[in-house]
Amino acid sequence: MMAACSAAQTGHSVLLLEKNEKLGKKIYITGKGRCNFTNACGREEFFENVMSNPRFFYSAFSAFSNEDAMTFFERNGMPVKVERGNRAFPVSDHASDVTKTLSDAMKRFNVTVRLHAEVSGILTEPYAEEGTKKSSYTAKVTGVSMKHGETIPADVVVLATGGLSYPSTGSTGDGYRFAKEAGHTVTRLTPSLVSLNAKESFCAELSGLSLRNIGVRFIKNGKTLYEDFGELLFTHKGVSGPVVLSATGACGDSLTGSTLYIDLKPALSEEKLDERLIRELRYAGTKQINNIAGTLVPASLVTPLLSVAGIRPETKAGEITKEMRQSLLRTLKAFPVTVTGTGGYNEAVVTKGGINVKEVNPSTMESRLVKGLRFAGEVLDLDAMTGGFNLQIAWSTGYLAGRIKEDKQGAGKESGRDNTGKENKKKMTVNIAIDGPAGAGKSTIAKAVAKRMGYIYVDTGAMYRTIALYLLRKGISADDAEAISKAGKEADVTIDYKDGVQQVLLFGENVSGLIRTEEVGNMASASSVNKDIRDKMADLQRKLAETKDVVMDGRDIGTNVLPNAQVKVYLTASIEERARRRVKEYEEKGIEADYEQIAKDIAERDYRDMHREHAPLCRAEDAVLLDTSDMTIAEVEDAMIKIIEEKLGK
Repeated sequence: MMAACSAAQTGHSVLLLEKNEKLGKKIYITGKGRCNFTNACGREEFFENVMSNPRFFYSAFSAFSNEDAMTFFERNGMPVKVERGNRAFPVSDHASDVTKTLSDAMKRFNVTVRLHAEVSGILTEPYAEEGTKKSSYTAKVTGVSMKHGETIPADVVVLATGGLSYPSTGSTGDGYRFAKEAGHTVTRLTPSLVSLNAKESFCAELSGLSLRNIGVRFIKNGKTLYEDFGELLFTHKGVSGPVVLSATGACGDSLTGSTLYIDLKPALSEEKLDERLIRELRYAGTKQINNIAGTLVPASLVTPLLSVAGIRPETKAGEITKEMRQSLLRTLKAFPVTVTGTGGYNEAVVTKGGINVKEVNPSTMESRLVKGLRFAGEVLDLDAMTGGFNLQIAWSTGYLAGRIKEDKQGAGKESGRDNTGKENKKKMTVNIAIDGPAGAGKSTIAKAVAKRMGYIYVDTGAMYRTIALYLLRKGISADDAEAISKAGKEADVTIDYKDGVQQVLLFGENVSGLIRTEEVGNMASASSVNKDIRDKMADLQRKLAETKDVVMDGRDIGTNVLPNAQVKVYLTASIEERARRRVKEYEEKGIEADYEQIAKDIAERDYRDMHREHAPLCRAEDAVLLDTSDMTIAEVEDAMIKIIEEKLGK
């Protein structure tokens, strides 16, 4: 559904084929019917939770992040809330709202949906090389064949069939079969985020017992495979719960044959726990050991605990020997459960393994073997831990798989012939310039527009910060204009894009992660007014815009940097509104803010920017004025897209 929305927004005619009787069947059962649709954690933490091929996922996440997913659902009418562990849910707690939001969005984007439509195969034909440029393609997509015999022509086919988990929802491995038939490799498939079966009969007796705040360690052949802390649940076949699901997410079915050791008292060291046992036994008198053990563990666990420790329940406290006490101590700290296998695909949240990502372009989700064949979601060899991460993989890869640029004659190629028959050496790039005062929301809107249009967002501020970092490393003072000019001329600043994200390099060193400090920001503010610095950065920005479709924001983009940009917008808002936005931003971060002082600072900055000697802030004559004072972010973004489409004649 996300891929269909994305493709339709890009301007394509889209048909979604669903073999079930309704859309989003698997969504209805996620998060116990509430649908934990993403996780609101930071980027670094997010990727720590991606178990298979996280580097492959970088481009998709950059194109459509967890923040983008929450924004998408909220803007399309589904309020969102974030709970413990950064888990994001619909405010209604109804998984059906997620499906409805996607379904309604597809209707608005004119996506055609066919239910009870089961695909039997992907149609391809041999790929003919175009010109002298070699590719890895061996075939290209021509459409799909349906189970009842119909064939449907298509230029692009996106496989978003899911894996093998919960086959009752339609995930029966069709996508793997289609991919193999097209020449793709499918890696080993195993159930993941799944319960574990156990040898011990006491698990069935303990079924339903939940142990919280316990430690677990899985050991196999003397090696620790996984360890964690949290909640565990006994089932009629073995064990489940968050720590078990996480263990299978990290280790898959390699846990089979291992021994799970449960630390029932992780807050106490063996020494402290032994002291407590000695104290309990000393004052227990004629009490039986099962009564004493009942003060340490849940009542239903007492008998299995003592059985494993080799102690009869009716043994009196005074009869407990040192060896018996130490056996009980060891069992409390390492209660053993023998793992015999997993609960299988019927219980697995996701499938570990899938289409080999080495055969897929991470920037487009397109097959490297079959032109026009794309993949999204669980069918790929991508999986993550519980907590909304796997659904985010679906949103991100689906969104990217749908961003398909038209392949019309002469379009999207670096060389060819125009409609007059004359050879052109390179295509015309599209430049979108957004100018305006501080606090008007330029960067936020520029990034959103770039994603919507499939263009590159150029962070001009990062370039000035890179120069500032060099000045700081040289020990140059912010008020030494001559030294700043000299150092600025010698600094080698270049721009690169890795997985769709802008990287700034200083003498070849990637400094993207070093330029966001307050010290660098202050130096950038002081040095960016220097004419030599601005001229150098403007030249770098122009060269970038000559080779790529870009969205660039700043204060002199339309007037100085990109005077020939096809689209120019002057984004502004009242000082009062910009001050309110800044105050809200600070308050959300827990920082106290003085509205009057912030409004004064904004007014003073406006004056400096508008009256600086070189490239002052002003509205280009051909720029469209867009006042955002009384507009939401979504309204501004829609207005921008409308302006762009009108200017570009779309």
